Amino acid sequence: MKNYRLSPAEQETIINWDNELETASVYTYDQKLGKRLLELSRKYPGLFVLKEKGSQHCLMFTVPKKYISIRQPYSEERKKKQSMAAKERVKKYGSPFEKAEETI
Repeated sequence: MKNYRLSPAEQETIINWDNELETASVYTYDQKLGKRLLELSRKYPGLFVLKEKGSQHCLMFTVPKKYISIRQPYSEERKKKQSMAAKERVKKYGSPFEKAEETI
């Protein structure tokens, strides 16, 4: 049992939302989400609280419910505007990758 690895389907994230509480519990095996939550817990220790570290990178946090949201997808118009704005920033300020290429 020691060498058992969870499949990607088993590496789930569960958000427990209790209507009586101001916080939700976030239980995740997702390493990317876990890393973001760990960074937030270091920066805002009173808001994002690491409750438990489990096996295979499992983490459990309590998070204020107001920071959890489900949003509609961006419209094509908004994506286009953001892309154009990014191109304008590169024209004005240059690409941040240009300096990185020079040092390599």
